[in-house]
Amino acid sequence: MESSTIAGLTLTSSMFSGLVNTITDNLGVLLPIGLTIMGIMIAVSLIPRIIYKFF
Repeated sequence: MESSTIAGLTLTSSMFSGLVNTITDNLGVLLPIGLTIMGIMIAVSLIPRIIYKFF
């Protein structure tokens, strides 16, 4: 088990095992939602530029 000390606080890999397990278990839900949000953000920025070029 690896550990590192930062300002008197000792962090071990076992402290992050719950977080890592939660992220990997929910990756099937998080990935499509993240891609959709990123696509919406790109579309919102690109569509006005495309429309402006035609007018």
